[in-house]
Amino acid sequence: MADNVTDFVPCMIIPLQHHYLLLPNSTLAEVIPTPRVIHTDNAKPSYWIGQCDWQSQTIPIIDLEGLVDNKPSDTADANKLCVLRGINASANISIYGLPCYGVPQLIHLTESALKIAENVITSDYVHYQIQVGNKIAYIPNLDAIETMLSKQLL
Repeated sequence: MADNVTDFVPCMIIPLQHHYLLLPNSTLAEVIPTPRVIHTDNAKPSYWIGQCDWQSQTIPIIDLEGLVDNKPSDTADANKLCVLRGINASANISIYGLPCYGVPQLIHLTESALKIAENVITSDYVHYQIQVGNKIAYIPNLDAIETMLSKQLL
């Protein structure tokens, strides 16, 4: 009898304000209700939302869509915070937050399910835009995001 083994990657699809974010499941530490945000000085870029307390530490919160689009966006309607584990050891960012606009969903992706989206954006912070079902999702460049974030924290 033939083996019907399917290789898949467990991923989280996270609703942002206008797009979705597709991340490996292992990068998501926790999803929490939107916490009280500690706003920092005005010298921070427009995508910088502030900081919050999470498990006895202060973590930065950024707006990924604002970073990608290079313009400010209003995150007041975000009802959750996705706490992400840093993957770039040289960036020295172990944890950070991204607001989301609904409940992230676990999906199991296979290579055949990935389709590059049409009309993609160009950004140093997005590797690809893909179509997952009827949703367009960013596959973020976490190395670039975390490097940028570590420079902001200096």
